[in-house]
Amino acid sequence: MFILFAVAQTVSAADWVSHYYEHPTPERFVAEVQKLSEAGTLSDPNKSMMIAVFLSRIMAAHPAQIDGWLSQLGNLKGNDRQTILFAAQLSNTKEARTYLDRQPNAERYRNKTIDIRTVEPNHPQILDMLWADFFATGEAAPIRRIVMALNYDKYSGAIERYAKSKKTEKDRNDALLEAVFKTATWSLGSNAKQHRRVGEILEQIFFSDKLEQSEKLWLLFVLAKAMPEKYEIPPPKDGKIIFKSKPTAEAKAGWREGSDGKPVEKDESLQSKDGFGGSLLATTDEDWQEKWNTPPETKPSFHKAGIVPYGKDVHILIFFVNPKLDQQGKANVRCDLKLLKPTGEIALEQKDENCFAGTLPGNPYALRLAAPVLSFSGDSTDPPGTWVIEVELRDIIRNVEIPLRTSFELKQL
Repeated sequence: MFILFAVAQTVSAADWVSHYYEHPTPERFVAEVQKLSEAGTLSDPNKSMMIAVFLSRIMAAHPAQIDGWLSQLGNLKGNDRQTILFAAQLSNTKEARTYLDRQPNAERYRNKTIDIRTVEPNHPQILDMLWADFFATGEAAPIRRIVMALNYDKYSGAIERYAKSKKTEKDRNDALLEAVFKTATWSLGSNAKQHRRVGEILEQIFFSDKLEQSEKLWLLFVLAKAMPEKYEIPPPKDGKIIFKSKPTAEAKAGWREGSDGKPVEKDESLQSKDGFGGSLLATTDEDWQEKWNTPPETKPSFHKAGIVPYGKDVHILIFFVNPKLDQQGKANVRCDLKLLKPTGEIALEQKDENCFAGTLPGNPYALRLAAPVLSFSGDSTDPPGTWVIEVELRDIIRNVEIPLRTSFELKQL
C-alpha cells in the first residue's frame, strides 16, 4: 500500500531592534520602547525616523495590541511621544487610526502615509528606514529597494567634484547620490556578513535575472567581498567581468550519506542540467522528517533503502536545487512520478504534480525537499523483487526536464 502526501517547507534595546526578525518578541514592545526612550533614541533626529519605521512594522503585524501598547506608553513626552505616534500612523492600521483620532492633535496624523518600500532610495536616511523595515520583518522587499541604490554608481566622483564646484543644487544632489551609493554598498556588505538572512536574500536577488546592469555588477562585488568562501570575481576576460560561484549548483545538489559522511556519487538518481539540479532518494529512515527539519547549515544524513522487508515503510524523497525565477521572483517546479512493480506494471502514477511553487527563500543553491512525498509499505498482495521509482522533474521557468530513477528490493525476511 502507499500514501501520497504533501510536505510544507516549513538583550539591549539595540539588539532587540537589529535581531527582532530572527526571534520576534512583540511581548517586549512596551519595555523595549521605554529603553529606547531612556537611551535618547526616540528623540534623536538622526534615529527617530528609522525607529518609527521599525516599530510601525511590529504594530502592523499585531494590530490588536496597538491600543494597549500606546496606552501603556502614554507617559512618553515631547519628541519621544511624537515618534511613537508617528510609528502608529505609519502602521496604517484601523486600530492605530482609532487611537490617533482620540488624541488632542489628531489632525496631524490624518495625512496619508507613504510606504517606505515605494520611495526612491535617494537619501541615506531612507536607506536607514529600509534597514529598519528589514530588521522588523526579515523580508526581502526592503533589501531589494536598497539594491536599487547601486544604480547611483554613475555619480561616482561627484563628492570630490563638489569641493571645486559652484555648489549648485545639482552639484549638491549629485554628491548626495554618490554618498547614497557608497552607503548602500557598504551597508549591504556589512549586514551580509553579520546576518545570514541578508546574504541569502542578496543571493536570491542576484540570481533573479531582474536586475539592472549596474545593480548586477555592484551586487556581484558585494557578494564576493561579503562571502569570499562562496563567490569570487576572476580576472576580466576579453574586457568582461565574469561572475563565478563556488561550489557549483551541481555540487550543491548532493548530500552526504551514512555516519562516515561519504558523498553520494552522481548517478541516475542525481542529475543536473543548465544549472537546475534534482535528486531522488528511497529511504527507510523513520525519522526522515526530523532529519530534514534541521537548520540550513546542517547536512541531513539519510540511509538509502536496499533490501526492504514486507511491512517496512519506504519513503521516497524528491530534492531540487536552483530553479529559475520568473519576473515576480517565483519558482515553478512540477513533476511526474511513477512506482513500478517488479513485473513492470504501474503500481502508482501521478502526473504534473506541484513540487514547488512560489517565492524561493534563502540561497538558490540550497537543497530543497519537494512535495509530494511517496510512502510505500509492501503487503501480502505485492510481488517481491525490485521496485522502481521514476520521476520527471521539471523547472517550468527554465524549460528544463530532469529524469530521475531509483529502486529498492522488496523481500520476505
